[in-house]
Amino acid sequence: MSDKASEAENEEMQTKREKLVDLIKKIAIKKPEKVIAVPEGLRGFGQVTALQSICIGCHKCEEVCKLGAPLIENKFDLPSLFEDNITKDIKSENRRLLIDFIKKIAVKKPEEAISLPSPLRGFGSLCVAIKKCITCGDCEETCPEKVIEIKPIFDLSLVFQE
Repeated sequence: MSDKASEAENEEMQTKREKLVDLIKKIAIKKPEKVIAVPEGLRGFGQVTALQSICIGCHKCEEVCKLGAPLIENKFDLPSLFEDNITKDIKSENRRLLIDFIKKIAVKKPEEAISLPSPLRGFGSLCVAIKKCITCGDCEETCPEKVIEIKPIFDLSLVFQE
């Protein structure tokens, strides 16, 4: 398939996805409380998850996505750094040392992310726009730290947050 045909298919899929997400919002009687499994063979749906504390903010996911679904926000998710065994999966030695240092100097566990000066490469929080993401897997394959994972579930409660 040519790049142009693939691009057209992605755009068509995104348009269908946006319409479906809007339809779900309109027909839902109440806000869903649990995730549902994506039926086998249904393309374009799933949940993109990212381990924020491991993300190095390289922006490769943003660069590879033709639909603009991933976005590195200028926020540093401090609370995620205090999760158990967080440094075991971090490949970057500098990142691991920074996290250990933050944990040592913290008087208490932070409750929220902090805003960062723009742009501060190497830091940030990855967000994925549900309406745009077609779970093609390009961001997952491109991520050098293997931070991104696509799961065959659909969290309808997230649809109502957008």
